[in-house]
Amino acid sequence: MKKEYNKSRRVFEKIVNPLLVKHMLDPFKYKGSCIAAGIPIKYLKYFKMVSRQKNAKKIRYRYRGKSGMKTQYKTGLQMHYIRPQSFCHMDGADTFAIYYRNSANNYFRYS
Repeated sequence: MKKEYNKSRRVFEKIVNPLLVKHMLDPFKYKGSCIAAGIPIKYLKYFKMVSRQKNAKKIRYRYRGKSGMKTQYKTGLQMHYIRPQSFCHMDGADTFAIYYRNSANNYFRYS
């Protein structure tokens, strides 16, 4: 348990935190529950590792991408991805965004 905590702490400090700072949305310009957007999909496993901890905030991932030839996130295979306009699957995503899990809990962002 202690070793896993130290690993996730190092991942947070070296990978996740700099990416959050780089892709974070300004809360005064954007009035919504989105924390950060436009993060490359290759960093998803690090974000999931950190958000799996019991003291982490509850967040939701939304995947963003275009239709066309894609390399799948999990398998690495090439495929042609045709997506509906309102939905993008993780395998066809180029980037992802992070949202608060419960939009009613946004009070601490503006205080």
